[in-house]
Amino acid sequence: MSYLTVKDLKQTRNLWRQLSAERELVITRDGKPCAILVEVNAESCDESLAEIRRGLFSSAVSRIRRKAIYQSISPEEVDAAISESRKERGLA
Repeated sequence: MSYLTVKDLKQTRNLWRQLSAERELVITRDGKPCAILVEVNAESCDESLAEIRRGLFSSAVSRIRRKAIYQSISPEEVDAAISESRKERGLA
């Protein structure tokens, strides 16, 4: 996997050639990863995006579970966090 700077995004011909060859590129800002560029095709774009979101969700849940081992949290705090999240998204 290759790393590109935000500045490198302006060189579109090289960008598309490299993305086609490697299928995924990490974009950096100030030397730190800030985005991942993934090649998809038109037929599978929606499915690819759904898979990426599913993977990110699974990773977030794993991080939270590891963190929970060292920090105890009450059921009330969990319920409050869920309620707040739903409220922020307009679901409550």
